[in-house]
Amino acid sequence: FIVGMALVGFGGGLRIVCFRTLGKFFTFEITIRPEHKIVDIGPYGVVRHPAYTGSLFLFIGAIILANGPESYPWASGLSTSSFIIRYLLHAWSAYLVYVVYSLLSRGPIEDRGLHEEFGKDWEDYAKRVPYRFIPGIM
Repeated sequence: FIVGMALVGFGGGLRIVCFRTLGKFFTFEITIRPEHKIVDIGPYGVVRHPAYTGSLFLFIGAIILANGPESYPWASGLSTSSFIIRYLLHAWSAYLVYVVYSLLSRGPIEDRGLHEEFGKDWEDYAKRVPYRFIPGIM
C-alpha cells in the first residue's frame, strides 16, 4: 500500500512540475507550436519525456493500490467473494498496462517530430539528455 501511494504521489507531483515547466508548450496532443522551442530545464534536463515518466509511476502505483492486499476490494473480501469485482479489477489493471505502453510509445514519436523541427539543436539536446524516461535505464 505504501509503495503504491508513494508511486502515485511521486508520479502525480512529477507531472505537475512538468506541466509548469513546459508552460505554454504543454498540450495533451503531440504537436509543435509555431513559437516552439526545446525545453531543457527542470526535469527535462534529466530525461526527455519526464511527464510520461510521471504517468508511468502513477499508473504502476494505481495498479499496486488496486491489487494489493491492503486495497479495499481485497481487505473487505469483495475481490474474493465477487467474480464481477475481481474481473473489473483485472480488466482495469490490464487497461492501465495498455495506457503505460501507449505513453511509452509516444516518446519516440515526439522525438522524431522534434528532430525534424529543430535538427542539430535537438541532436545536441539528445546527447546532453540521452534517456527518454528513466535516467540510466531507458
